[in-house]
Amino acid sequence: MNKQFKAQNKRGIEWTDYTWNPVGGCQHQCRWEMPDGTIAECYAETVAERVARAAYPQGFEHHYWRPELLNQPLMHLEPSRIFLDSMSDLMGHWIPDEQVNQVLDVCRKAHWHTFQLLTKNAPRLKKFDFPSNVWVGVSAPPSFMFGKKLSLNHQARMATKMLDVLQRIDVPIKWMSIEPLSFDIAPLLVDSHLQWAVIGAATNGVKAYQPEPEWVENVLNVLGAQGTKIFFKGNLAWTPWREDFPAVQMAENIKNLEVLAV
Repeated sequence: MNKQFKAQNKRGIEWTDYTWNPVGGCQHQCRWEMPDGTIAECYAETVAERVARAAYPQGFEHHYWRPELLNQPLMHLEPSRIFLDSMSDLMGHWIPDEQVNQVLDVCRKAHWHTFQLLTKNAPRLKKFDFPSNVWVGVSAPPSFMFGKKLSLNHQARMATKMLDVLQRIDVPIKWMSIEPLSFDIAPLLVDSHLQWAVIGAATNGVKAYQPEPEWVENVLNVLGAQGTKIFFKGNLAWTPWREDFPAVQMAENIKNLEVLAV
């Protein structure tokens, strides 16, 4: 057991087992406007510039490459779900292709793990070949990005483009993080062909702002018709509760575990 690797999932991300960040920092400058008008910054930025300042001495927008962390998943033999960019965006335009490919090469070697990738820069996904054990996902657009406010129309167009790109990526599991669910995104999810979706409320620190019940119902109805598995973040007030994962990948993990045991 790699104790350092194990300790890295103390960030309250319920849908993963561990986080792994051989790249760090992000230039997207994501912000979310809360229903009361306050503005919440990216949680990773908050962590980097407060709790983990020693690891981000040049600020969160600086690009950090940590090749010494590349082999961590290979040292952890228990099949696990690993979020590979909780403190970055691996598809960010500032990250060199060589570094992205080194990360994906480790994912190929650590075939017994499931790696969860999440990006707001979907067009760059088309440049790379992803191993089948990488779940490729996109995030619902924020209220602000690169210092500019996004209108609802801009958010809708951005989400549509991301989902269109995602459909063209050759991986078994395609997913979307709809956290927060800040507008009625359901019409954009028709024929999205997602295998998994994470739904959450808007948060600013410890305060949570629940989405309109109709928005949640609409997403559940649209994705339910497509057989998409749903995972609710702990900040969402909803019943009946859901914490489902794509079964196909779970079966593959068990198979890989049996291979390792031989």
